[in-house]
Amino acid sequence: MPVLDSLKSALTDHLSSLVTRMTLGSNGGDASSRDGGAGTPQITVTPQVTKIDDRTIAISANFDTQQTSSQSIKEVALHGDTALDTPAYRATFLPIDKNSTNEVRVDVLMEVR
Repeated sequence: MPVLDSLKSALTDHLSSLVTRMTLGSNGGDASSRDGGAGTPQITVTPQVTKIDDRTIAISANFDTQQTSSQSIKEVALHGDTALDTPAYRATFLPIDKNSTNEVRVDVLMEVR
């Protein structure tokens, strides 16, 4: 039996309540479904979390020129109040420099299936 839409909506609401911070990190180890958190947190901000529909949330954050890292940024993690919380989402990417001359915007869509 498939999960009912009302339960998916409740799970989406709960997921959106778990995401209170977005962190850029410099570890960059392979991301997997068994991640324990951001490897080496560098910059953390409070993202904007928006419920798109009963199954989808959008998470957006802007890392402005005031937020810098001396190390290359290689990962993003969505988590609770601290970067050590088990992440709701983690992804790695090619290294970028985050310094006072650039801004980085990160947008993530998450769907409950």
